[in-house]
Amino acid sequence: MAKPGAAAIRSAAGIRTLETEAECAAEGVRALVGMDEVGRGSLAGPVGVGAVRYAVGSALSGRDEGIRVPPEELLAAEVAGIPAGLRDSKQVSPGRRGPLAEAVALWRPQHAVAYASAAEIDRVGITMALNLAGRRALAALAVHGPADLVLLDGSHDWLSAPLTLDAAAVFAEAADVEVPPVRTFVKGDGRIATIAGASILAKTNRDARMRDLDAEFPGYGWAGNAGYGSQQHREAIRALGVTPHHRTSWNLGV
Repeated sequence: MAKPGAAAIRSAAGIRTLETEAECAAEGVRALVGMDEVGRGSLAGPVGVGAVRYAVGSALSGRDEGIRVPPEELLAAEVAGIPAGLRDSKQVSPGRRGPLAEAVALWRPQHAVAYASAAEIDRVGITMALNLAGRRALAALAVHGPADLVLLDGSHDWLSAPLTLDAAAVFAEAADVEVPPVRTFVKGDGRIATIAGASILAKTNRDARMRDLDAEFPGYGWAGNAGYGSQQHREAIRALGVTPHHRTSWNLGV
């Protein structure tokens, strides 16, 4: 029987590299935030943003703490601590996501998941709502210190989008949150550990919220479809009507 190739081994083990984070540390970045969104395409429920802060300056270079351990040894030790099976949340089975999220939270205790509600999405649009949720996540992490850089999943930098006057009125104190420089990474949640960690935390946290909302508004199947536009969900909207958690500015088919 042929042995599995290196790509298959990496796939089974999940992400086993901190190459991008180490490159940032070598550039002088002291702390960075891996960030990913969840719920962008849902018909109901909030849009969420997961954020994982990583003090790469001390962890991967020893620079901030004056550590004299060779960087390659620090990096090897940090890579060994990555939770087994860490990858894009969409590639993790529902039964595995919960334990993996717990492992991610232990691995990177400086983390946050923040939201913009369906009503806020209706008022400012999905791009500004993502910006709002991202700013709220950064605000939650500010207690741990500043970040020099955000590693953002995807090709579009929605976090740095300039605020419109309408958005600023909705954002309130979040409008004053300082947004660090952002680098985008297409499919970053499948290859960059800090982004993947944010993806897992965001997905599990939002799914739990949607299960709670499903108990409050039964019949829409949110415990299973997480607010996305499944056939059951769309049929329930036509039969039961919309709720305060539906995005009424979207095409709900009613």
